[in-house]
Amino acid sequence: MAKVLEIEDLYVSFDTYAGEVQAVRGVSYSVDKGEVLAVVGESGSGKSVTAQTIMKLNPMPPARIKSGVLKLNDHDIIATSEEKMQKIRGKEVSMIFQDPMTSLNPTMPVGKQITEAIRHHQHLSKEEAQTRAIEMLKKVQIPNAEKRAKQYPHEFSGGMRQRAMIAMALSCNPDLLIADEPTTALDVTIQAQIIELLSEIRRDLGTGIVLITHDLGVVASLADRIAVMYAGQIVETGTAEDIFYNPSHPYTKALLKSLPGNNASKEKGLTSIPGTPPDLIAPPVGCAFAPRCESCMKICQKNEPPVYQIAAGHESKCWLMHKDHPSKVKEDN
Repeated sequence: MAKVLEIEDLYVSFDTYAGEVQAVRGVSYSVDKGEVLAVVGESGSGKSVTAQTIMKLNPMPPARIKSGVLKLNDHDIIATSEEKMQKIRGKEVSMIFQDPMTSLNPTMPVGKQITEAIRHHQHLSKEEAQTRAIEMLKKVQIPNAEKRAKQYPHEFSGGMRQRAMIAMALSCNPDLLIADEPTTALDVTIQAQIIELLSEIRRDLGTGIVLITHDLGVVASLADRIAVMYAGQIVETGTAEDIFYNPSHPYTKALLKSLPGNNASKEKGLTSIPGTPPDLIAPPVGCAFAPRCESCMKICQKNEPPVYQIAAGHESKCWLMHKDHPSKVKEDN
């Protein structure tokens, strides 16, 4: 399967008055055509910063790409100029932002905003672009699309605004779609509809999708692979089956335990992860999750763990996976 996106050992920092915020620290992942990769983790773990770096949306300065490889199709994104990025955004990669109300222009009809995106990248007349915009609104299941295209964002419900954002993002058939918390602040019924819509987009258009969320429950039925992020690093990657049925990193296990409806939660009440994420101006020595980890060992506080391969496509950045750890020795025997 052809790779749409490839990220290797990416480091991104923000230079602030308080110091250097090391927001992304050695992130690596890839997305194939028609694949859904879910990137999950708490707020502040670096999910959105990584995604916005793909489109070069982080203002530079204060943002700074320190090192790494970032390829979108045949483009070296890090070396690509802003002028060329304006041609790539929307056409080859699009983004569904977290809050559609602040992402849509309140002074313009929704249909006109989609039309502008189409005309910017495609050689279509105004009438052809308007027809395409209405087609996209129908594709995302907005009723009375011709009438709705003439309405303003405030006349749409939250779910409809999110659908309009998806229509705009898909209007130029991008190879990669980044969905940043697309179900935030929506009720569970609308959440399910948005997830089903993303599934149809992947199936019908072959679009690669990076789905960013803090809720593992949202991605259970959609993601092919899951990358778990913590403190600017990916701590575990695997298929959805690996992550849900055979999690190996303590942070992944803690996220799963904190899901409402989890069996453990029913018995003991809703579980939370103690403590707070670390300050990325001064990341901790060793494993970043060590201060909050129930399985923390001395080595965790002194040395950063390497990435261990659990099985094909399943990796974990944790000292518990070391071959000499008592649990691994017991398994081998």
